[in-house]
Amino acid sequence: ILPLTAAEPGRWRTQRTPSLREIMDAFSDRLVERVVFMKGSQVGGSEALMNAIGFFIDQEPTTVLIVQFSDGEAEKFSKERIAPMIRDCPALAARVSTPRKKDSGNTIEAKEFPGGHLGIVGANAPAKLASRPRRVVLFDEVDRYPASAGNEGDPVEVAGKRPSTHWNRQIGMISSPTVRGHSRIEQAFEESDGRYYLVPCPHCGHEQRLVWERVRWEKQ
Repeated sequence: ILPLTAAEPGRWRTQRTPSLREIMDAFSDRLVERVVFMKGSQVGGSEALMNAIGFFIDQEPTTVLIVQFSDGEAEKFSKERIAPMIRDCPALAARVSTPRKKDSGNTIEAKEFPGGHLGIVGANAPAKLASRPRRVVLFDEVDRYPASAGNEGDPVEVAGKRPSTHWNRQIGMISSPTVRGHSRIEQAFEESDGRYYLVPCPHCGHEQRLVWERVRWEKQ
């Protein structure tokens, strides 16, 4: 479910963003331990993570942690993105108790559901990053994270240790890159199998990367 702030709010339709299909499918693949998405701005990265969270709540209940770049952003993400998604999706609403119910396990920082738990934290909160283990850890916009979570070191390394005891652990990293050579997501992408989304040439049908040098349009 896309929030009212989206350009097309309402039911999610993957055909509108086909480039996200393989990325989202990877989160349901037991053979995939790490999902890295280096992207441009406003292309659906956070929505892919939200859909992964919905999958882990409804289809494969487990312990999940999503990390935003600050505590304030984590609170905003929980209120403006996660809560509306759960509220407006019947399958998720049936599994996560209403926050109005006493001792519901549904707070800004945590969402409990049968078989699992979702934690929502900021990269600047070392105590929260280093607490109990999680099978799935999702990092949103990692290039905006501080260099260190207090005195604990790199927040990605701190939180990245949380799933280490799980045989079916999974880590997701999504971000737009910043400075070449100093970008967390760039480094993670270089350590991956380096897949790119290909589009067909409108003339010959050959699939290729869509790079700016190949973009053409008719001048008015």
